[in-house]
Amino acid sequence: MSRSRRFKPEADDGHLDLVPLIDCVFLILLFFMLVGRISYDQRNEQITVPPTKTALKMIENKDWTRVVINVFGSTAAGKIPRNSIAWNADKPWVSSGRDEQAFVGYQKLRDKLDLVYDSSRKFDDPNGTKVPGGGILQLPYVIVEVRADADTEYRVVQEIQMLLVDSVNPRPDQSGASMQPKVPQKPFVNLEFTTRKPGEK
Repeated sequence: MSRSRRFKPEADDGHLDLVPLIDCVFLILLFFMLVGRISYDQRNEQITVPPTKTALKMIENKDWTRVVINVFGSTAAGKIPRNSIAWNADKPWVSSGRDEQAFVGYQKLRDKLDLVYDSSRKFDDPNGTKVPGGGILQLPYVIVEVRADADTEYRVVQEIQMLLVDSVNPRPDQSGASMQPKVPQKPFVNLEFTTRKPGEK
């Protein structure tokens, strides 16, 4: 009795076409991008800012001194982000990058703040903050307005605020590090933050 041979089809090379799969993935990605953007816009329209309960309205008398710190930023392509600080309408101090030269403008700003603090009238801190030498911390009758444009790096505004409240030392310490924490001795607490369009004076 002879055995019949079974027919075996030739095996294909196992080629899998991925083009339809890629098309589907891109369509799904496009769908979620569009839907996510629409929901983001709707969410912005629905947000309502609650009324301020913790901040107090600042009462400005004619006896108070007002100083303005202008902060200009530059984030042009190919350049290190540069930030300039100007006292009122004076020529700005330029700080580049994050090296030691970047803190020269902060040192000059703190020198100006010390002069204003020393020459202004003062009142006792309402919170009764004690100073290391004894007594209550003295606050100046000075309002400091910080005006920054849209190109200013956010960290620069934070660092200027720390200088204003005198919580950091812009000068290098014994280890050579700048902007190290310190105990406030000549703080400014009446601060205003305003914005300026790039190029506006």
